[in-house]
Amino acid sequence: MTESNQPHAAGQCDNCQVAVKPYWRAVLRRIAQRLSEAGVTYKVVGGASAALHGVPVAVKDLDIETDAEGAYRFQELFADHVVKSVALRESDAYRSHFGRFDFDGVAVEVMGDLCRRKGEGWVSSTATTETTVDLDGVAVCVSWLEEETLAYIRRGRLERAAACLLHCDQGRLLALLRGEHATDVL
Repeated sequence: MTESNQPHAAGQCDNCQVAVKPYWRAVLRRIAQRLSEAGVTYKVVGGASAALHGVPVAVKDLDIETDAEGAYRFQELFADHVVKSVALRESDAYRSHFGRFDFDGVAVEVMGDLCRRKGEGWVSSTATTETTVDLDGVAVCVSWLEEETLAYIRRGRLERAAACLLHCDQGRLLALLRGEHATDVL
């Protein structure tokens, strides 16, 4: 929920073109509703999260963070959409219980217990903040835009971070930067 405990309208801005494939909103609405009904804890992160906060960005896919159990439960709920089965996967930079899904052309990536490499080990890289946006009558859990912005900066996606900064709440952003509110994305 937002700080006022009321969901805000998703993607409210003047003349925003927030999607390459506007159909992603209908897909996300369906996914969020089903996950909520099944009691699966999740957060939409990445470009879709930014777009739902009103940032005019192209959404190429839907990125969903959850825990390991949630990733496998997602696969059970949406078995007909599996492109790459959920499994513990590791790259040079990240490790998670990762799966890829396709919903009529909308790519969905699910990451359970997402970690990033730090030195020789792994540290959590999941979004620690959460708010809820209303997507056409369905509550969708998303990370704070401010945390997404910091994640973009850490990954070197400065143009995306700059677009997000214009929409950030200064108090929230400073709280994350000063360590007054914990975040795992830095």
